[in-house]
Amino acid sequence: MVSLTKSTEVRAQHSARRDDDAPSHPKCGPAPFVSVVVPVWNDDARLPFCLRALEAQTYPGHLYEVVVVDNDSAEPIARIVERFTHARVVREARHGSYVARNAGVEQAQGEVIAFTDADCLPAPDWLEKGVARLTRGGGCAAVVAGRIEVFAQSRHRPNAVERYEIFVALAQREFVRRYGFGATANLFTFREVFERAGPFLAEVKSGGDLEWGRRVTGHGYHLEYADDVRVSHPARASLAALYSKMVRVVGGLHDLRRIKGRAYLEFDRTLPLEFLPPVRGVARTLREPSLGRMRDRLQVCAVLCFVRYVTAFEKLRLSYPKLWNRHTTAR
Repeated sequence: MVSLTKSTEVRAQHSARRDDDAPSHPKCGPAPFVSVVVPVWNDDARLPFCLRALEAQTYPGHLYEVVVVDNDSAEPIARIVERFTHARVVREARHGSYVARNAGVEQAQGEVIAFTDADCLPAPDWLEKGVARLTRGGGCAAVVAGRIEVFAQSRHRPNAVERYEIFVALAQREFVRRYGFGATANLFTFREVFERAGPFLAEVKSGGDLEWGRRVTGHGYHLEYADDVRVSHPARASLAALYSKMVRVVGGLHDLRRIKGRAYLEFDRTLPLEFLPPVRGVARTLREPSLGRMRDRLQVCAVLCFVRYVTAFEKLRLSYPKLWNRHTTAR
């Protein structure tokens, strides 16, 4: 397990960095030092935009750092990170975004840990609003999950896949309300939460935020959603990208069930139901005016069905590998 205990000397350094002019939060005294953890794997094209947004935060500049975790990218990212005042890079050679996040937390120097992704664009007041929400009322919320706004490459002419992503992807409010976790694209917590509840589950490629969120609330910590703590996330723009995402997500959920037990994901439906047409989803999509004209809504319905059956067949493949392999070999 990753050691997350910080030395007295490191804490003292950051206490000394505060001054009398630092903003205060109710019952919490001076604003805390924040470490933003950003895992990166082969995304040097979008990373500079994320770091530029983090550089422009309204939160006091001497009270935050950005820990960029290079998860063994093909091209070293140090040359990008060194251009930004608040950022530094650490390297984690073991593959996996949750392994990388754990490495970032281990190296972080803040009392508050914030998470976002290399392809995200935090709003200018992201840190300010996130810390305020986390420390409001003396820190009644130990974990704050902020809003994730999905956007298309062309905001005026999104394609069907982008419309689908904007409509359904990264529904943080639903994650918090229905499933008891927050996606790590926009998440704030205290260091002490990691020290008590432990790091992310390193064995999974997806779903680690779900497992960690449930584990944290199981320790008695409070999780809440904050609509004014915002980051923007690009929509996937092709069926191939959407397929890769669904394979990764289903694989992560399968690993969670294997590691934690089949009863762990009680919201997951039985496999035969996965092959039924998504009637409710289609009806909801057809009624949604924000998706554009009826032709646009029908195209989104087609993407919805694509996702449904990719998910179903991937679950079948992972649940019955011998049957699946026999079938593919026969062909």
